[in-house]
Amino acid sequence: MKNKVEFFLVLFFCSISRIIGINYSSYLGGTLAWIYGFFSRRNLIGMKNLNLVFPKKSIIEKKKILRKMWFHFGRVIGEYPHLHKIKVQENSNIKIIGINNLLDPLKKEKSCIYFSAHIGNWELSSHPLTQNGFKINFVYRALNNKHIDDLLKKIRFNYGVKLIKKGPNGAKECIKLLRNKENLGMLIDQKMNDGVPVNFFNKLAMTAPAIAKFALKFKCQIIPALCVREKGISYKIEYFKPIQYSIIKKLGSEEKIMLYLNKIIENWIIEYPDQWIWVHDRWKN
Repeated sequence: MKNKVEFFLVLFFCSISRIIGINYSSYLGGTLAWIYGFFSRRNLIGMKNLNLVFPKKSIIEKKKILRKMWFHFGRVIGEYPHLHKIKVQENSNIKIIGINNLLDPLKKEKSCIYFSAHIGNWELSSHPLTQNGFKINFVYRALNNKHIDDLLKKIRFNYGVKLIKKGPNGAKECIKLLRNKENLGMLIDQKMNDGVPVNFFNKLAMTAPAIAKFALKFKCQIIPALCVREKGISYKIEYFKPIQYSIIKKLGSEEKIMLYLNKIIENWIIEYPDQWIWVHDRWKN
């Protein structure tokens, strides 16, 4: 019953969102999340994580980061119903940097893996691929509410992304796709209970090693991708220089590769602290 109530609330929000347009929908989502954030117990997790990452910041500064995070995350939710309509090419609200870092390896018909984190509006990081005619298969964790999960899958399908559910069957599908020289996208900043312990901000965190496994096995380049909010519904999407297989091979182990990638994400979080989801229990246990 609870799942159905949540689903109908989400459907109602999506309906309102489509009527009022992306500008108002984004702001409405931000406002609702900002209000919710005042009462959420997840602030305890967020403050614990902020204390770990920014021990020198004052309590006031950390609370300010959390308040901004809630507003930003709500805006992301408010933008979901409009994702399929956003055209990133020649869009005055979207700045794309380093597009050739992404497209050049793909034009050589080699498998690539690109990664991002739950920062900014990560969903937009795949738009330049699909809107340039490239397939992208995105590995994701299914939501607990199947009704909402199916809705999000439909939204993502509408803007050209094929989803692969995390797990043993998903791993087999990824292997098949990479053998066929297709491309994968992954978000690699969340906790994986049966992952490998790797330092993240100088504290061990259980980390999913799949991207390292695949890169070693298929000799893939890894491309870091970041999409951050600049103001309102304006975004900057940046694709960084590909991490060549020679570097991956030199690093050698899954743990060292994941540490290398974690350092990249750390830099993003330090630069845009109010756009990362602090209320995820990244360092649990």
